[in-house]
Amino acid sequence: VSVLFVMATVADGTTRHSNFHPSSFEKSETRCQQILECRRQIKNWQDKLTRLLVEQERYYRLAKLRCAAGSTDIQSAESILSWSADTHFTWSDLSWIEKQDKDFILAALESKELPLELKSFDEDVFPLHIRTDPEIFMARVHHESFEVAFRDYAGLVVPRTLCDDKNIMLEVVQRQPMVVESMPDHWRDDPDIFRSVLKHQDLPWKLLQYFSKEIRSDAELMLAVFQHRDSELSWMGDCSERLRDDKVFFINAVDKFRSHCTKRTVEGYIKLRNHNEKPENQVLRYASQRLRSDFDVVMNCVQQWGMNLEHASDDLRRNDKIVMAACTQDYTASKYALPVGLEISFLEHYDFARSIIPYVSAETLKLCLDKHGEDERFCLYAIALNKIFEWSMIPETFRSDPNFVARAAKSLSWGLWEALPLEMKRNVQIASAIVKSDYIDRDVIWDVVHKCPEILSDRKLVIDLIANRRYYADLHLLIVEKSAIDIPNDKVLMLHGVKHHPRLWEYCSDELRGDRDVLIAVAEASPDALRIVPSTYQLDHPEFVACAIRKHRKHFENRNDIKTMYIGILREMWHNRAVAMAWLESGGEWNYVDFPPRFREDEEMILTATKNSWTEFRRASVMLRRDKAFVIQALAVDARIILDVSKELFFDRDVVMAAFNKDVRAIEFHTKGDDQCFAFLVSFAKKIRRRLRESRAFIDEFIGSAKCPSAGNVGCNLSMLNQGPVMLATYEDKIASYAGILCDEEELARYEATSHHLAAWGI
Repeated sequence: VSVLFVMATVADGTTRHSNFHPSSFEKSETRCQQILECRRQIKNWQDKLTRLLVEQERYYRLAKLRCAAGSTDIQSAESILSWSADTHFTWSDLSWIEKQDKDFILAALESKELPLELKSFDEDVFPLHIRTDPEIFMARVHHESFEVAFRDYAGLVVPRTLCDDKNIMLEVVQRQPMVVESMPDHWRDDPDIFRSVLKHQDLPWKLLQYFSKEIRSDAELMLAVFQHRDSELSWMGDCSERLRDDKVFFINAVDKFRSHCTKRTVEGYIKLRNHNEKPENQVLRYASQRLRSDFDVVMNCVQQWGMNLEHASDDLRRNDKIVMAACTQDYTASKYALPVGLEISFLEHYDFARSIIPYVSAETLKLCLDKHGEDERFCLYAIALNKIFEWSMIPETFRSDPNFVARAAKSLSWGLWEALPLEMKRNVQIASAIVKSDYIDRDVIWDVVHKCPEILSDRKLVIDLIANRRYYADLHLLIVEKSAIDIPNDKVLMLHGVKHHPRLWEYCSDELRGDRDVLIAVAEASPDALRIVPSTYQLDHPEFVACAIRKHRKHFENRNDIKTMYIGILREMWHNRAVAMAWLESGGEWNYVDFPPRFREDEEMILTATKNSWTEFRRASVMLRRDKAFVIQALAVDARIILDVSKELFFDRDVVMAAFNKDVRAIEFHTKGDDQCFAFLVSFAKKIRRRLRESRAFIDEFIGSAKCPSAGNVGCNLSMLNQGPVMLATYEDKIASYAGILCDEEELARYEATSHHLAAWGI
C-alpha cells in the first residue's frame, strides 16, 4: 500500500486516498514506470550534457593553445570565440591541474613562443613523470626554441629513463649536438649516433674526443667529418694513429675540407685564410713521420697551405718543387726552406715572382724587380698590388716614359706625383691620369691644378671633378678660377657643381643665378642651402620653397638640420599655406610663432600636425574642437587627443567609441580621476556589452536557425527564411535594422575591440 501511495503521488503530483482496483493499479504502475524511465533518461542526458560541456571546455582550451600556434584545423573555433593569439596569456589562464595535463602541455608546445615555464621545464613546476614522458620530451626537442635555448649550454642532460632509447637519442643529438658530452658511454661507439650529430650545421668543439677509438678509426666517418661545414683541420689530431698513417685517407680528408670551404664563397675563403694563420690548423703536423716524408702528401698540403712546409721532412724542405709550391701559396713559408735562402733562386721564375708580389717585403720586391724589371706588365702589377712599393724601384727607362707613368698613375697617385720631376708634372697626359686615379687625394689634385692647369680644358674631366662629393668647396672654386672653360656661364657644369656644393652658386653668372633649374639644385643640395637663395625669389616662388622642404624630409630627424632650414626660410613665407603644409608633412612641429591664426581653423593642417605629435591637436581652434565629425576624424589619427576635445564632446558616445576602439591608451586619457568619468565608463561598458550579447543571440539563435543545413528545411524553425544566401542576407539586414541590433561585421569588430580595451582597464 505504501508503494502504491508513493506511485500515485509521483504520478499525479498530489496525495489522494482512493480505492485501487486491479485495472487502475496496472495503469498506475505502467505510468509510474514510464515516468521513472523518463527521469532516468533525463538524468542520463543531463550527465551526458555535463560531460560534453566539460569536454567542450577542454577542447576550447586546447584549441586556444593551438590557435596561438597558428593551427589551421580550428578555424571553426575561431569563429565562435575571439581568442588571444598569445600563448603566454592562454597558458596563464589554465589551472594548476591543467598545467600538469599532458594534452595541454603538448598543445602548448606546438606554439612558436613558449611560456617561461615550458622553456625551463623546472622540476619545481613539473613532476617527474611529466619531465620523463617520451612524447613530451620529444615535443620539446622538436620545438624551434630548443636549439636556441641550449645553444651555449653544454650541460644538457637527457632524463636517465630515456637515455637507453636509441630513437630519442638520435633525435636529441641531431637537434642539440652538445648532448654528446653527457650521453651514456654505450652510445659513444655507435655509428648511427655519430652520423646523427653530423646532420646538425654546428658541431661541438673537440667533437671526436667524445667518441670511442672505434669511431675515430672509421675512415668513412672521419671523411664525413672533414666534409662538414663546421669542421676543423685540428681534429685530424684526434683521429686514430692508423688513419694518420694512411696516405689515401690523409689526402682525401684534406681535399674534402678544402672543397667544402670553396663552395661557401666568401665565408669559405676567410676560413681557409684563417687556417693558414693558426699553427694548430697546419694539418701536416698531425701526419705520421712516414707521411711527412711522402712527396705526394706534402705537396698536397703545401699547395693548399704553404706554412705546412714547417712540418715536412728535412729532405722535402730542400726539394725545389715543394719549396716553390709552398712559397707560391704563402711566401712567408720560405723561412722554413732548407738551406736558408733557397727561395731566392726561385725569383728567376717569372710566374713564381709574379705570384708572390702582393706578400713580399720591400727587399724581396726589389730583388724581383731587378730580375724582371724590364717587363712592363710586371712593373705595373707590382705597382698595383704591393702596398710598400716605392717609385724608385722602377727602372729608369720606365720612369722617364710618359706613357708608362700615365698608366702607373691609375694605381699610384700620391707617391708617384711626389717622385716625378717638374717637367713630367706639367705633362697633360700624366696630370690627367693622376687626377683620374681612384686613389687620388685632395692635396694631390690641388697641386696638379696649380702645376698643370691645362688639364681643366677637358670638359668631361672638369665635370667629374666638380661632381665629386669627396672634395671640399675651396677645391671646386679653384677649378672654376683656373679652368679655361667659361664655367660660370655653363649651365650644365654649374648644375653639377651646386648639387654637391651650393656655395658655387655665388660664382654663377647673373643669368644663371636666377635660373630656376640652378636654384632648385641649390635648394636640394643641403638643408641650409635656402639661405643662399635670394629673398625676392622665395617670395615670388613659394612652391620652390615647399619643394625644397619636402626634398629634405629625411633631415627632420636631426634638430640641428631643422633649425638650419628654418633660419633659411623667410618669415613671410610661413603665411603661405603650401609652405606650411610642406613643413608639417615633412614632420616639422607647429610653428606657433610664425603661423597665422587662420591656420588653426584648417582641418587638413591640424590633422597633419596631429600625425606628427598628438599634442599638436591643441593648436586647433575652439570651433574645430567642437566639430564632432572633425574630432572623430582626428581620433582615427591618434585616439589620445580625447584629452583635448571640447566639453560638449567629451562624453559623446560616438566620440568615445571612436577613441576607445582606436587605442586602449585613450581610456587612460579619458579618465580624469573623478566620479563622473568613472560612472560614465561603467555605464558605457554596460551598454556596449549588452548590444554585443543581443547581437550574438540574434546571430546564433535567429540567423543560425535559418541556416539549417537539412534537406527540405526539415526541423528548421525559420525555414521560410532559408531561400538562399542572398535572400537570407537581405532578411538578416532588415530584421537587424528593425530590431536595432548590430549585424554589420565591421561594426561588431569595433564593439568587440572597445569591449576588450575597457576590460583591459578593469571596466
